[in-house]
Parts: sequence; C-alpha cells; structure tokens
Amino acid sequence: MKKALQYYCGHCNNDLKKLDSEVHLVHSIEPCPFCGTLLSDSLQHRQVRYKSHSPTVVFQKASQLPKITFDIDKIDSVLHFLTPDQKICLAGIHTQKLVERLCVRAQLPCRYGGLDSKVLLIDGANSSDLYQCVDFAQQYGLDIKKILSGIISCRIFTVYQLANLIVNELHNAIKQYNTKIVIITHLLHFFTNDPYLNPNEMQQILKTVIHSLKKIQNCLVVVSLGMPTAFDQILLQLFSKTITIKQSYDALSAHIDNSGQTQSILLDNDTLETIPQH
Repeated sequence: MKKALQYYCGHCNNDLKKLDSEVHLVHSIEPCPFCGTLLSDSLQHRQVRYKSHSPTVVFQKASQLPKITFDIDKIDSVLHFLTPDQKICLAGIHTQKLVERLCVRAQLPCRYGGLDSKVLLIDGANSSDLYQCVDFAQQYGLDIKKILSGIISCRIFTVYQLANLIVNELHNAIKQYNTKIVIITHLLHFFTNDPYLNPNEMQQILKTVIHSLKKIQNCLVVVSLGMPTAFDQILLQLFSKTITIKQSYDALSAHIDNSGQTQSILLDNDTLETIPQH
C-alpha cells in the first residue's frame, strides 16, 4: 500500500485529485469544478493509502464541466454557477421568474452559460408563466418555438400524482430525454392545500419523494416553494443551495445559502426580468 495526498475542496468537500506530492495554489484563479470556489481559498488535502496502479487524472477543469448561471451578476457572484448533481431551492416571491429564466438558459450552449439540454418541468399549482419564458427567449434573440419545444412540461393536480411521478417515473424520464436539469415548481403546494389530508401521511409521502430526489445523479434538480409550510424544514435538508427572495421596501432582498455560507444581496425589481447586454 502506498501513501498519497488526496486533494479536496474544503468548501463543498468534493475530492479533486490524488497526488504523491504537495502542490501550492496560492495565486490560482482556477475554481472548484463542483461549487465554483477559488481553489486558492478552498483547496485542502489529507493523507490516504492506495494500491499502486496506473495513474489516472481526477481533476476536471471547470471549463469542461457542464454548468449554468442565472445571468444575474449579483446572484452569480455568490453562487458562481450550478452544475448537474446539485440540488437548489428557490423560495419566497418571484421564484417563477427565476424558473422561467433557467428554462431558457438551460437550453443555451455550454459556452454561453447553459447546459445545452432540454428541461424537464414538473408544474405544481399551475404556476408556469409562458409569457415570461417567451420574453426571456426574445431578449436572447432565440427561436421561441424551439425554446418552448425544449421544455417537457408535466402538470400535476394532486399530491399523489406528484409523488407517483417523482418516485416511479422521473428517473426514466431523465434518461429518456437525456436532460441535465429537472425543475419542480411549488412542490409543497399539494401537501398543504387540502385540509382533509392526513398530516402524518403527507409527511411520509414527502420523505419518500425526498429519498427519490436524493438518488438523482448527473442532473441539476431545482425546486421552488410558495408560501411557508410546516413541511419546509423536512424538505430544505435536501438542498446544498437556497435562494430566498423577500420584498425589502422598494427593492428585493435575496438571502443566498451556498453550502452553509450565507449572504444577502439587494436586487432591483426589474433585475429578475431583464437580460443584461453582453
């Protein structure tokens, strides 16, 4: 057995590369390919034992990893980018504007900050905003029909339909459409909108749904929430990143939790609807 140094990101704890000697990245501007944190700030190592074999490259350059941004400077400066294998929650007001933005941007080529992927959209509470999606596509100068056809939408009407779709059908749909992003809007709406539903049964169904979502790999999972519910804390444990937007006088306050590191930013009301000029 040989000894080596296992390098990993101290921010997201993902393993990066195994080396026989120490490296120094004091002045590196290379970000972690998983969370976007500069490796000069987050790179750590630990000693491991391994069997001798032909060396393999473990580092993956950030430029080679599919990733998506919101194209909102203040948000992207905190989250850097989102990648397949991550799970993010959008909560508070105006979440649907971020959802429609991602539905368009996910279809952009990777070099333009997209995933070059179709979008699987599970529409809860009849919340899809087609006009907002069209507006974003027009601002980017994209083919509107092509963008809309790239969104595979499924509208559900009961908590049982939602659970069946996520638990029994979603994994196969991801493979079928070869998508890199799944968006579920207002996931908790059907757990709380019927006073005759049994809270204990709803809690067990939600835990089953969460378990299925945890098993999704190589696909970005985005979930939006509406009004606060008694089930929020159970669901929020699923996510490594959350964006919560609230009204703050004449502006919007966005509280961002990025793997335990929190930051609040102020946004103009028009920012969520406007595509910046590049």
